Amino acid sequence: MAEVTEPTSTAGILMKQSHGMFRHWSKRHFVLRNGCLHWSHEDLPVHRPGSVENRSFIDFSRTPCDLIVLEGSRLFLQPTHGFMWNSNDRHSRAGTAQPLMLMSEQSRKLKESLREHIAFGRDLRASRMQRDRERMMGLVSVGPVDLAEELDEEAGSSTCAACLLELFPEVEENKDLSAVAAASGVSEEGINQSSSNGSRKGFGLVVKTPCQHYFHRTCLNDWVMKAGTCPVCKTNMTSQKPPHGKLLESVGSIGSSTASTVATDRSLSHRSLGWIMHRNSA
Repeated sequence: MAEVTEPTSTAGILMKQSHGMFRHWSKRHFVLRNGCLHWSHEDLPVHRPGSVENRSFIDFSRTPCDLIVLEGSRLFLQPTHGFMWNSNDRHSRAGTAQPLMLMSEQSRKLKESLREHIAFGRDLRASRMQRDRERMMGLVSVGPVDLAEELDEEAGSSTCAACLLELFPEVEENKDLSAVAAASGVSEEGINQSSSNGSRKGFGLVVKTPCQHYFHRTCLNDWVMKAGTCPVCKTNMTSQKPPHGKLLESVGSIGSSTASTVATDRSLSHRSLGWIMHRNSA
């Protein structure tokens, strides 16, 4: 499983709107770090915002959320439709879907940083879900060196039993990776990793099932979503398919793209607009 790249930490001053009966804007120090937004009336150390006890925070890996840009320098942060702020967060809206209204003189910088950390939080969430599902299915990640040793002992095939292509394609020096990627179905990043000799290079691109068969992670993902069984021996891989999304949410592995998790601005929803109108009329 490929590592999720942590975005740069950001610190500064923002204005936050209260959501009580008497609405007002208050000045807060903030830090964006490790996919979390921390804020406090006290100054927060960039590398250890958690050391300040009297602070609030949102963990974006616990709640998928949307960032909406309003007129001027105002930013509107709310849980994605159908979600609520995680109850383990520390702020007055935890456990609800009430949005957070922010404002900053450096709104462009804050907006871009929020986008990056929201995307990072979504990557972490998807990665956790993937690990949980793979643990439930009994899958084991295998690297090139481990695979070579196991196949040598078992006299097995080095091809993916689903797509019949090489599990770890050999790449000649100066070879056009885009052509190899198109032919093999493995991302260029994955080929770069898997064609190296290190035992941890390419680790996570290939998985072994409890029934001792080897697959590209995304090949198995696509097959199990349709059939629910091992492509080779038809062993049941899952007793219940998830209602939405992929069974194995591949993060940074074969054929995946971090762009799929990037938080994007979207037009103000009727739900959000209704909330703002209600607030302004109160």
